[in-house]
Amino acid sequence: MEIGYKRLSTLIMSTPYLSVVIPTYNEAQNFKNGVLDPVVPFLKSQSFSWEIIFVNDGSSDNTVELLKKHFQNYKNIRILTIPHGGKSAAVTNGVLAAEGKYILFTDFDQSTPINFSLPFLSVHEAGADVSIGVRGGSSSYKSDSIMSKLRSKIFLILVQFIAIPGILDSQCGFKSFTKQAAKKIFTSLRVCHQAKVSGGYMGAFDVEVIFLAKKFGYNIAQVPVDWVRIPSKHLNVLKEPLMMVRDTIKIRLYDILGRYAEV
Repeated sequence: MEIGYKRLSTLIMSTPYLSVVIPTYNEAQNFKNGVLDPVVPFLKSQSFSWEIIFVNDGSSDNTVELLKKHFQNYKNIRILTIPHGGKSAAVTNGVLAAEGKYILFTDFDQSTPINFSLPFLSVHEAGADVSIGVRGGSSSYKSDSIMSKLRSKIFLILVQFIAIPGILDSQCGFKSFTKQAAKKIFTSLRVCHQAKVSGGYMGAFDVEVIFLAKKFGYNIAQVPVDWVRIPSKHLNVLKEPLMMVRDTIKIRLYDILGRYAEV
């Protein structure tokens, strides 16, 4: 797929064309399983400049040691370590540290492959400020259970009704932004910064990000992606959906109360 940018200029720019932010929490086993193996070879095969920022969200295993050993010779791969704050804190820290013209965050397990960054970059070059992945609209979509699909569908209906109508998939962990939109959105989060979290808590982080993108009038593109569900031991499958609904209601309430007007 051809992307409408000047290839020569991106090769010599000190600012990367694409920043890839990867939140990281106790991922040693995933790392050993080779989930990251395609990422760097793919990026190296592109003509644009890039960087990767791994944000270690207070991992208690040897994730950081594995990352440092594997990527120690790459000057454009950084590892940030923060106190455990959940996915919202990890992605936010990575986005605010990113220097690229476009900033993408993706899951460590690569449930959506990194090659889908290309259609995302294409829609950015065509004018989109924010691009979000839509699972199930491309060639492959695999989930681990009917119950999981049902739970996701119910949550999506609630999210569309309460906060972000018209958004087909708020929860896909593959989203990208222009640098300007990213910095504005991620410095404006109010609900999904948690003082204390347990496990891999996510809450309605993605919902608040999209809600703010719509509120600020950014052009949002919804891009079909492949997605394979990789079961996580970090999340409480019973507690997490309830917390997400709670946070979604909180986002709408904050808007009504004018909390985002302070931004």
